[in-house]
Amino acid sequence: MVCTERRKKGKRFRLSTVAIALVLLIMHPEIGTAQDNASVYESNQLGKDWARLDAYGSTNVPMDSWVYPALERLANLGLIPSQSISIRPWSRNECRRQLREAESNYLTISPGDRVMDEAEGLISDLKQEFDLAAETPAAEVESIYARVGTIAGPALSDGFHFGQTWRNDYGRPLGRGNSALAGFSVRANHGRFFFYDRQELQYGPGKTAITPALSELFNQLDMAPFGSAPVNPFPVSPATGAIVRQRPIELYAGFSFMGAQLSFGKQQLYWGPTQSGPFSFSSNAEPTYNLRLVSTRLRVVPFLNGAVTYRYDLVFGKLSGHKFPARPYFNGQKVELTFLNHLEVGFTRWSLLWGVGHPMTLGSLKRNLDSGVSTGATFLYGDRTDPGDRKGGFDLRLHVPGLEKYLTIYTDGFADDDPNPIDAPRRAAWSPGFYLSQLPYLRHMDLRFEVPSSMEMSEDEGGTRFFINNQYRDANTNKGFLLGNAVGRDARAYEVSTTYWQSGRTTYTALFRHVQGGRMLPGGQSITDVSFTGTFALSKEWSVTAFTQYERWLIPVLQPGPQRNGSAWITLTWNPKAESLLSRHK
Repeated sequence: MVCTERRKKGKRFRLSTVAIALVLLIMHPEIGTAQDNASVYESNQLGKDWARLDAYGSTNVPMDSWVYPALERLANLGLIPSQSISIRPWSRNECRRQLREAESNYLTISPGDRVMDEAEGLISDLKQEFDLAAETPAAEVESIYARVGTIAGPALSDGFHFGQTWRNDYGRPLGRGNSALAGFSVRANHGRFFFYDRQELQYGPGKTAITPALSELFNQLDMAPFGSAPVNPFPVSPATGAIVRQRPIELYAGFSFMGAQLSFGKQQLYWGPTQSGPFSFSSNAEPTYNLRLVSTRLRVVPFLNGAVTYRYDLVFGKLSGHKFPARPYFNGQKVELTFLNHLEVGFTRWSLLWGVGHPMTLGSLKRNLDSGVSTGATFLYGDRTDPGDRKGGFDLRLHVPGLEKYLTIYTDGFADDDPNPIDAPRRAAWSPGFYLSQLPYLRHMDLRFEVPSSMEMSEDEGGTRFFINNQYRDANTNKGFLLGNAVGRDARAYEVSTTYWQSGRTTYTALFRHVQGGRMLPGGQSITDVSFTGTFALSKEWSVTAFTQYERWLIPVLQPGPQRNGSAWITLTWNPKAESLLSRHK
């Protein structure tokens, strides 16, 4: 990535901003009301539910809940054609709406259809989780859980440079040795207002030492390619011992109105259709503190007779754990369009701005949103006139016509120097995949295949193309963990998994993953994982999840020769559905 190229490509960011603004102009408050959406779902009589659901506030379902794969499976079986997944997490009311749609379509299935047996168990489990009526005022304990685990052998804990042994784990302590956590979550709602709190006490391994060799390597990877660097960017430091810390995983409050939700606090974003994790925001790092306005349900694009619906997500938040520069903020906008219940596309724009050394003014915010250049007056680190590190995204999910109940294909794209991946697809990072909801003669088993890759097709630029910027050197991270897909910089992963569905809450998943690095690390990079995850419902309120994995990695700059580790954890969860701290039911 060179300065001249960034300036030329940076002019296109203005076009991206204008395009998103034009889409947002159609979001008139009266558009997408219950009456409009009733026309879309008139065939299954769901339109009448909108007004009632919109009148109640509703917290989000955590992204590690079994509810998401269950609802997505129902959609891939053809029972929730209106489902859109590239803006998550979903509110409980949205999950309730999808469940009503699935149940309505289930009643129309012909006897003997192989989908019937598969869907019946999923719908039954979901009806135990969600009362199909709108939520009544209540304050409830959602879950209480505990987990113990260990990684035996040399572990990978730096996804920004090398990789991660455990991925998509909310940025919990990661390293060789034992770990444990205990947590709980509570939710409350009254009228349009809602509150959510999920807290954990975490014990885990400390940080590994930064040796002189690693310090010099990090300097070459993150600083040298841009021609300037902060003073003493990576000081040599010894390893630290085990840590004990208390963390709010999610902690937010807000209110709902007209099918939208305005909230503030520590809350998760998940912008994409992939299971291994979107490139922009996933569950790999701790959720961020942000102010968020999101459309919690589909809305109808005017004048198209319900053929096209949309959702949107607008976010302004703060990142933590950054050094170059410290304390940056970010803003993000995402629009999701669904065409005829078959094709779903999403457009993303988000950007880092401000931070130490960069003025926090309305002028700098305006420059971040509409500037026609991608660097400031100079290309030097700490340039106060730099407009920020702006990024674009595009995702797509298609239920293949004629094979809607069997095959879904999707992709997630990410551009770090273009307004959108489809502007220059060979310069973008891509994560294509497909999902088979049923295997021949094995209808209780599915198959998923994904290939997340941050190695651009046009040329291999090492680790300078994605997730890093001349001003924001640890850009796409929060507290040291990658915000998006854990494939990391300049690497490609091949990931295949299959799940046996005994029920919605009892599943068994086997996964194989192989990562091959590009030119960023001297000597290359290779990581291979084989894992098994089983979730078993002990009762309506108790469940246990067990995970075990074997990993082999070869990263010569980190350790000579191949390294191996085995890891496992087990979680016991109580969902006290019958218990309420405070309840006033109508």
